[in-house]
Amino acid sequence: MQKSDKLSPQLLYQKGNSRSWEYKDFSSRDGQTKLKTNVFFASFDQMSERASGESACTVLVALIAHWLHTNHGMPTRAQFERLITQGSSEWRRLCNSDYYSKLFPDKHFDLETIIEANLRPLVVLPQKSYTGFFSPEKFQCLKGAMSFDEIWDEIKSNVGDKEPRVYIVSWNDHFFVLKVEADAYYIIDSLGERLYEGCQQAFILKFDDLSVMYGKTDKAKEVPINRARSGESREKICRGKECCKEFIKRFLAAIPLWQLEKEEKKWSVSSPYLHRQLQIDFHYSSSSSSSA
Repeated sequence: MQKSDKLSPQLLYQKGNSRSWEYKDFSSRDGQTKLKTNVFFASFDQMSERASGESACTVLVALIAHWLHTNHGMPTRAQFERLITQGSSEWRRLCNSDYYSKLFPDKHFDLETIIEANLRPLVVLPQKSYTGFFSPEKFQCLKGAMSFDEIWDEIKSNVGDKEPRVYIVSWNDHFFVLKVEADAYYIIDSLGERLYEGCQQAFILKFDDLSVMYGKTDKAKEVPINRARSGESREKICRGKECCKEFIKRFLAAIPLWQLEKEEKKWSVSSPYLHRQLQIDFHYSSSSSSSA
C-alpha cells in the first residue's frame, strides 16, 4: 500500500471503522464546573433528519441496553449510529399504531410500555432499581426521600460485580444509559444537547482514571490573573469514576435545582412539579434470556 493510500485515524473515524475516543474539555451550563474526560461521538443524534427520532429516547435506550448486554465493550461508530436509526424507525412505527398513539398522544412513551412492546428481549428488575431525588433535604415535601447521593452509594457498593451493570436512567423527560464496570463508568446518550448547547451528536462519555473535574475557586482565594489564564484558578473537585456522579449533578441537574431552590424560598413549590424536575430513576436492565 502506498503512503497516500493509508487510512488516517480521522478517515477511519469518518468511515465508522473504529471507536475514536477524544480527550476533551467540557463546561457546565452554569459556568461553575469543567470536566476533562474521554468522549466518543456519533455523527448525528436522534433529532437529526437522518434519524427522525424526535421523542424516541425511550426506544433508543432499550436498543442500546440490549446491545450492551449481548456484546462486549462499546459499539463502534457505525454500530452506535445504526442503533439510533433503528431505534428511531421502531419509534415511528409505534407512533403510527392507533393503540400506542392513543396511549401517548405526545409520542413520548414510558419505559414500561417499551419493555412490554418487546422490541428487544429486555427486562427491568425492580428489586435492583432505584428512585430518588436531587437534594430532597432542601424541599419540605421531599424530606425523607431517597437522595441521588444515596442511590450512587448503592451503585458504587456493588462495583465489584464481575459482570457489568446496565442502568436505564430517566430524568427530566429524557432517558439515557449508564454502564457500570469495575474500571470505568459510561454514559450513553442519544441526544447531543444534553452534553452542551448546540451539540447535535449522540455521545458516549467514559469516566475512568483519566477523568478529572474542576470547579471555580472561592473569590477570596483567587490566584493572580497571569496564573488564572493557565487554568490554575480552578480547584479539583474529583478525579476518576466519581466524575460520573458529579457530571450528573453539576452538568445536568445544577440549574434546575438552583431555580427550584429560588422558587421554594418565595413560595412552596408543588410536589408534582418537584417530582418532574428532580426525580431520577435508575432502572436495572437485563436481557430476558439471562434473567430467566
